[in-house]
Amino acid sequence: NGVFKEALNKAREMAAAKGVCIRSHVMVGHEVKTIVEFIKQNGFDLLVIGFMGHSAVYDRVMGSTCQSLVRLAPCAVLVVK
Repeated sequence: NGVFKEALNKAREMAAAKGVCIRSHVMVGHEVKTIVEFIKQNGFDLLVIGFMGHSAVYDRVMGSTCQSLVRLAPCAVLVVK
């Protein structure tokens, strides 16, 4: 959690300013497999993910992680651009 502490604190502050409480989870593993398993274990019905990754061609194609999650997630996926 230490590496992500600053980003998580900022996210909590932004959410709190809008009256939303968030719970964060930092997990180790391949991002797609780990996220899909986490969704299944917790019975979520919506996954919200960002469109852009850190690829050199991100303006032209959706990131591979995003594409894989859209295909493999066992729930609805909202992609935010």
